[in-house]
Amino acid sequence: MSWANQNQQRKWEIVRGFCGQIVEAAERQDLDPHLLAALIWWESGGDQEAYSSSGAVGLMQVMPRDGLASSFECGEDKYPCFAGRPTIEELKIPSFNISYGSNLLREKIEAGGSIREGLRLYGPRDVGYYYADRIIELTEQVTP
Repeated sequence: MSWANQNQQRKWEIVRGFCGQIVEAAERQDLDPHLLAALIWWESGGDQEAYSSSGAVGLMQVMPRDGLASSFECGEDKYPCFAGRPTIEELKIPSFNISYGSNLLREKIEAGGSIREGLRLYGPRDVGYYYADRIIELTEQVTP
């Protein structure tokens, strides 16, 4: 097995450690748990302390209201984009991050009208459908 495959496998093993929390959140939000697992694998590799260069935090890489994300302004009125979001410390708690992130994903899916569109809205703004298509592909790989 190549180093890349070993690294990918290790990330899946870490993500599986959150299986109960993933299934619970998926059931609450009427989402496929494999979709949530794939998103977590892609976003953080199962690292609950993950902090991206854009300021996203935790397993599902949610933008918090504080830290780097607090400086992002939205709309014509230049209001803080993430003012209503949880804090960095809250988002480092795996159960909270999975619960909050899955709810956010559900909202994006409902706003977009499809899983693919919802994933596009959840992911980075500057990549088109690349992010959504990768998460869908990973979901298909782990779905029995």
